[in-house]
Amino acid sequence: MERTTYGLSDLDKGGLTKSVQFVLFYALPATTDLQKVISSLLAGVENATHHLPLMAGNLQFVESGKLAILSPPGSSIDVKICRLEDSQSFSALAKDLFSPNDLDLSPFLPSEASPGKPSPVCLIQLSLIEGGILMGLRVSHAAADWTSLDTFLTLICQGSQAFHHQKAMPPSPLDLARDLNRAPYNTPAPDPAFSQQDRLAHLPLFHIMEKSQFQFKPPPVTRAGIYRISEPTIQQLKTQCSPHLDQVDYITSYDCIAALIWTALTRARLRVRPGQENAVSRFVHPIDVRSRDPEHRTSPRYFGNAVIGSLAGPVPAHVLATPGVRGLAAAATQIRQSIHAVDVSTIGHFTALQASLSDTQMLLPNADFADMDLFMNTWATGNAAKYELGSVGRPVAFRVKVDMPAACAMILPDLSGDEARVFDILVQAPMPEYQVLTRDPQFLRYFEPVV
Repeated sequence: MERTTYGLSDLDKGGLTKSVQFVLFYALPATTDLQKVISSLLAGVENATHHLPLMAGNLQFVESGKLAILSPPGSSIDVKICRLEDSQSFSALAKDLFSPNDLDLSPFLPSEASPGKPSPVCLIQLSLIEGGILMGLRVSHAAADWTSLDTFLTLICQGSQAFHHQKAMPPSPLDLARDLNRAPYNTPAPDPAFSQQDRLAHLPLFHIMEKSQFQFKPPPVTRAGIYRISEPTIQQLKTQCSPHLDQVDYITSYDCIAALIWTALTRARLRVRPGQENAVSRFVHPIDVRSRDPEHRTSPRYFGNAVIGSLAGPVPAHVLATPGVRGLAAAATQIRQSIHAVDVSTIGHFTALQASLSDTQMLLPNADFADMDLFMNTWATGNAAKYELGSVGRPVAFRVKVDMPAACAMILPDLSGDEARVFDILVQAPMPEYQVLTRDPQFLRYFEPVV
């Protein structure tokens, strides 16, 4: 049998130098049969690989010179099993609530492939510590966005449960012939009707810069915490904001959460840097276009990268810092508008703009997250039930390695198990701003500090 080649889209290639890294923490009762736990996990990985064989492949350049995922027959994901005798115990980590400031995830994550070696799409490490088992994943961003990773991780856990309970492996939720269709995410045919400036008009997040003018700024020292907000609290807030919405018919729970963080961080920044009231702030977030596809060019179950950054703002800082719900409503309106402005055609404008750059040009975001801007992402589709493993149950924590060097926020999977939905949000900011943020009365009115 010959190897299988999975092409990457032009959008996928933007993630070539990036990897997504995260760790799931599971408690391990003393009476647990460790070998059965490991066997069920390996069976789960095999199940996921059976449905998504590209995840067991390597990123390589093929004969045409294009980057692709190559998967030889019988390929499997490298799962490294480590007994970390010198690590803190699970109970000690749990006592600190797996603090993002104090917990170094590196020992629990697979190492990168050595230079010159094949670059695996996915690596997994199972770390055995006293009282717990940790599953760490390193996945190339060229292969998948969070929606796709959620599918992959769910397949691992479903397979693990089936093996543990001696049931048949679950069928694939994917039709790869359809759900790997890269065409909507590739560069469209050249269109002389569109200039670079025309493309940029559809992409307010970006600007073109000469590479010779780019200057690297050392990242600031940051601090992070995790905060929780409940769905009932958000619904109350949506009701309060409704009379003040402008140019949008509704806002969602996501819009409210994002607006709360954006406005609170802006207030903190103004306290740290008085006199900046007329400075502007921008909010940047990736938008999944699978459901923003009026012409049905892609699939809701597309496996790959289907997100494009979108920009809310710029908004004067004093508007965002307005006390009460008016500032929140203004921020939520901007966020909702930025989502409505994006659909699958935005991908074409982005890839076409990239293709039009000269060798001396580069594409950069109109944002400075060390200044007045904020980046936010969401992994809210994950939950405890999806990630339950055979014989060890549900995870108690999910931690992601944050590569953003300044102000950012991320909605984490809901592992609370509560009947009423809750949202845990990782919030990171430069140290002085973060310290002020943690004392902001309006922020603390809605968010409960977790760690």
